[in-house]
Amino acid sequence: MANTDCLSWLKVAHMDITAAQDLFTKQQNPRHRPIEVILYHCQQGAEKALKAFIVQHGGLTQQLQTHDMQLLRQTCSQWSPGFNNQRIIRHCANLDPYSVAVRYPKHNLPIDSGTAVRGLNSAKRLFDFVHERLGLRKIYFS
Repeated sequence: MANTDCLSWLKVAHMDITAAQDLFTKQQNPRHRPIEVILYHCQQGAEKALKAFIVQHGGLTQQLQTHDMQLLRQTCSQWSPGFNNQRIIRHCANLDPYSVAVRYPKHNLPIDSGTAVRGLNSAKRLFDFVHERLGLRKIYFS
């Protein structure tokens, strides 16, 4: 069973991913979607899910002081080798660029509705993967 701290991290991870999903679906006109904000929340939700896994396994506080998805994934793999799966590596790589740069003007990252769809997919898959590894039921997003 997941401990209270882990569940707290998962709760805020879920809020980030839900916010990203809502921002994407509620704006029907693709030109008006705040893609940078959507991708930022996708990355944040996935990052917090990975941190929940680390917290559950007694990870050190300094292991949580990064936005580097690959580093967090590698830390998780200490307790579960499934985090070394190529699909999980790819989902982390999809989201890694959106932790910082998209929060500021004049970034050079690819930003379009397709990127947002891929970001949402990666965030949801990582979130569900962490749930599965923690023995919790998956939460399916709309």
